Amino acid sequence: MKSYDVIVLGGGTAGTAAAEAAHHVGARVAMFNDGELGGLCILRGCMPTKTLLHAAHLAHQAGHSDTSGIRPRGVEVDFAAVMANKDAKVARFKRAKVAGIEEDGYEVIDARARFSGPDTVEAGHESYRFTSGAVLATGSEPAIPPIPGLDAVPYLTSDDIMRMTERPASILAIGSGAVGLELCQFLARMGTRVTLVCRRRVCDKFDPVLGDEMQVILQAEPNFELIQPNSPVAVRQPGGTIELELQDGRRIAADALLVATGRRARLEGLGLAEAGVEVNDGRVVCGDDMRTSNRRIFVAGDATGREMILHVGSMEGRVAGLNAAAGKTVEKVDRRLAMQVVFTDPPLAVLGLTEPRARQKGRAIVTALIRFPETGRAITMDVQHGLCKLVADIKTGEILGAQILGPRADDLIHTIAVLMGGRGTAADMLSLPWYHPTLSEVFLSLARGIELERGAPRSQRHGAANAARRMTRTG
Repeated sequence: MKSYDVIVLGGGTAGTAAAEAAHHVGARVAMFNDGELGGLCILRGCMPTKTLLHAAHLAHQAGHSDTSGIRPRGVEVDFAAVMANKDAKVARFKRAKVAGIEEDGYEVIDARARFSGPDTVEAGHESYRFTSGAVLATGSEPAIPPIPGLDAVPYLTSDDIMRMTERPASILAIGSGAVGLELCQFLARMGTRVTLVCRRRVCDKFDPVLGDEMQVILQAEPNFELIQPNSPVAVRQPGGTIELELQDGRRIAADALLVATGRRARLEGLGLAEAGVEVNDGRVVCGDDMRTSNRRIFVAGDATGREMILHVGSMEGRVAGLNAAAGKTVEKVDRRLAMQVVFTDPPLAVLGLTEPRARQKGRAIVTALIRFPETGRAITMDVQHGLCKLVADIKTGEILGAQILGPRADDLIHTIAVLMGGRGTAADMLSLPWYHPTLSEVFLSLARGIELERGAPRSQRHGAANAARRMTRTG
């Protein structure tokens, strides 16, 4: 039986982060990966979808304008060429990823491994033992809801969209998470008539004000119909089209069906019972040290069944790899700066605590909200929608969270992430220079508003009167 200090199951973002971390502290590491190296992000997730969304946003800008004197003349979309460009970018990212793995120097075994005991795995016809620890990082797969009739009709998942070369004339979509929103906006801007059915209101897990604004944005999209809250109760294919029967009795039809109801941890056939790894409701039971119920096995990334975000998977992978190499807890994942981004146009970015979540935790807070169309730089850009909101501790002014729905939100959110990383306050924000006119100036106005509500000295809150009218206070 071959023996390694650390064995990693899965070669995606979390798996490679775990293998690299363990290898760099001196562990002898073997990483098992069946099929293409690169991981979901590069092959079918983050990078290809952002390439497609960039093309979709350009097509929309070429055909639409809110600026006086600019008359768009329309745009010609070559869908096959858009998809071919995506494939070329994926190939480039994959080459870079594989080269990085090869440079790291740990062993990569092209096989699907499964646990055969508490400290052993098998792959093919061979068995392997880990002496320090193992990391479960086998990724995720599309989650398919139990809708009557769905198993009898053809449907697409996000993975299938990545392989398309022709766009459907019309499509029904189920699911209002990041994947559903991004792919639906992409297809609509490519010219497909999209009908998105949402069981709950869009962005309902965030601050309600974000959901309200996102709804307005989506309803203004050409080729886009939003039906919410509603649920499909049956799927059928009476002829050449797919038909959904909805909870309210309506029946809607289109040429294709996209099921974008999230992803689930890929755990089947991994021998978790033999390894003594507990799974509850599709999620591997673990703590922030990523240790499972088998104290020598750790889990990371999508395989946890939890956040399924690349930078989180990378952090979890690194922690899991270090702990597996040590055979004990030496590090934990810091989740205080939890961040999520939806790359729609405009993008949505959420960091830390929302107002509802802060209330649930019993925090005494103050919040400040400003709408982008009422701010200087956004006015010059003819921005029509969007908002920015900060949540702060009412006693100290420490920034606890931020929500941005507007232009460049995916980048702007990192300004607040750096601030929160050092437990910065609204007063700290007021002490910094903010170049004029920029979109990031919105944070200066928000900080002034927070300090006004907290009763800070007048000298620290110059110009806060307008922002104050948009303040809410909770305690």
